[in-house]
Amino acid sequence: GGRGGGRAARFTGAGPASSLTEHTGYLRLRGCPFTATKRDVLGFFRGHPVVEDSIEFVRRADGKMTGEVYVRLPSAEDAKRAMALDRSLMGRRYVELFISGVEEYSKVTSAGR
Repeated sequence: GGRGGGRAARFTGAGPASSLTEHTGYLRLRGCPFTATKRDVLGFFRGHPVVEDSIEFVRRADGKMTGEVYVRLPSAEDAKRAMALDRSLMGRRYVELFISGVEEYSKVTSAGR
C-alpha cells in the first residue's frame, strides 16, 4: 500500500520554510491561543531557556493576534532541544514549532513598531 512515506516527505519538499533547516536559536510557534501571554509562552517552554525579552506575538493590521509567536533561545542547541515540544498543548491548542531565523524574526519585530 501507499502508507509508509507520508511523514518523511513533508520535511524534504518545498514550502516557505524549506530553506530554514539549520537551527539558529530562533523558533516560530503556530497555533497559539489568541489569548496567550508571555507567561503562557514561558510555561509552554518550561525547562527550556527562552529569552523572555525575545517573545514576539504576530498581530494582524487591526491588532488582533494571529496565533503565531516568535522566540529566541540562547543557542542553536537549545532551540533544537526545544523542538521536542512540537505539537504540545498550550491551553487547549496544539502548537506547532518551526525553525526560524534572525531575518524572519526581525521582520516581525520591526513590523509592529
